[in-house]
Amino acid sequence: MKGEAQDGNILSTFDFSAIEEMDPSVRQGCRLIYEKELDFNLRIQEPNGDYQDATTQEKIRVRLFLQGDEKNPEEVRIELDSEADLFFYYQHIATRVNFREIKTKQQLQIDFGQYANVCVKSFMKCEKDSQHYYVMLTIDKDLTGILQIVQTSEYKDIEMIAFDFQSASEEGIRQQITFKYGALKSKLSLMDGRLQDINELIRIKNPSLLLQIQKSAAGRSSPRKRKY
Repeated sequence: MKGEAQDGNILSTFDFSAIEEMDPSVRQGCRLIYEKELDFNLRIQEPNGDYQDATTQEKIRVRLFLQGDEKNPEEVRIELDSEADLFFYYQHIATRVNFREIKTKQQLQIDFGQYANVCVKSFMKCEKDSQHYYVMLTIDKDLTGILQIVQTSEYKDIEMIAFDFQSASEEGIRQQITFKYGALKSKLSLMDGRLQDINELIRIKNPSLLLQIQKSAAGRSSPRKRKY
């Protein structure tokens, strides 16, 4: 039984929590309360000031961080990034001070302690009901942006809420890229170590099976001969 338990540990799910704790966004004292990759409709301003006629659809990761007490936060931060473009990194930062302006501009009937929950609910609508809600992100040439949560209806599209975004600083972008690169290397190293453990387990219990697996893997990885 003890041996079976050890075998189960070898094949268990990877724990990347220690790696994720090195994320610069988390190390700033904020905790992650929402994360999801969503389909965004992007509209980009051209250098001449005109906007693209057609929107493009991209998958963008949305992360929402909370700093301080949940009911009395110091800061609510929304981050946007993309696996397709490592230099795409935008932030919306709300504090007790600038929330007054946000509340007036958006005509919100909530206090700052409820803002994070409203943000999460807004993105979850797009996540769970994409037929009636979508995300529109308009990026200006000065690297500012407006993210709109839009509800579709039979006759018109209605903006539910909007967030102002700003491209992160060069240093912030550098830190994020460095973290992603290092995290990927660390995860690959852990996976390689786990693979070695599995190889050793199979070698002990069924050596012929290991040889069969290795031959099969070698056959798939070898280049195919061209036919002339």
